[in-house]
Amino acid sequence: MVKILGISASPRKQATEYIVKQALEAAAEYDPSVEIEYAALRDYHIQPCCHCDFCFKTGKCIRKDGLEELFEKFLDADGVIFGSPVYSYNPTPEAIMFFNRMRVWRNNFPADRMEYKVGGAITVGGTRNGGQEMTTNAIINMFLAREMLVIGGSSGYYTGPKIWTDNKNAEGAIADLKGVDSARDLGRRMAKTVLKLKGE
Repeated sequence: MVKILGISASPRKQATEYIVKQALEAAAEYDPSVEIEYAALRDYHIQPCCHCDFCFKTGKCIRKDGLEELFEKFLDADGVIFGSPVYSYNPTPEAIMFFNRMRVWRNNFPADRMEYKVGGAITVGGTRNGGQEMTTNAIINMFLAREMLVIGGSSGYYTGPKIWTDNKNAEGAIADLKGVDSARDLGRRMAKTVLKLKGE
């Protein structure tokens, strides 16, 4: 049994949620043994990292908030599909806080706790060339900084899905048929990869 977690970093319940769920559905359809779970950062109280180095001294974060529960889901997953809308060529503030709070993991796990975990990025922009690629790179860099493996899409989708909503929220994402196909492609590739890594 393998598990894939999909995370939306959007503060709204719109396009990013729809697209991440499309990727998860495709992963489950690829192989019924794949367990999927969805989480939205907006449902968790997240405080910013204060770079106090408490985690280096104790192995724990000084902040006590909703991220403890979400981190458990992240660590329990074999693959993570992380989706974010584009905010000024970057992921959302919620995503950045989530990434920065992962600092607590840096020296606190056995070497193989993260290095065989697989990450995939999805980005959603209101305009056709609205910073999706830069936002994708930021998510991928986060995965690499945590020693994770990274997958992209099939030929033509390169680093993964980059959705264009034409500023029409979920309706715009649904209308971006190429974008939806690329998200489902990522979901299938994620399922295929984690199954192979697990030898299933």
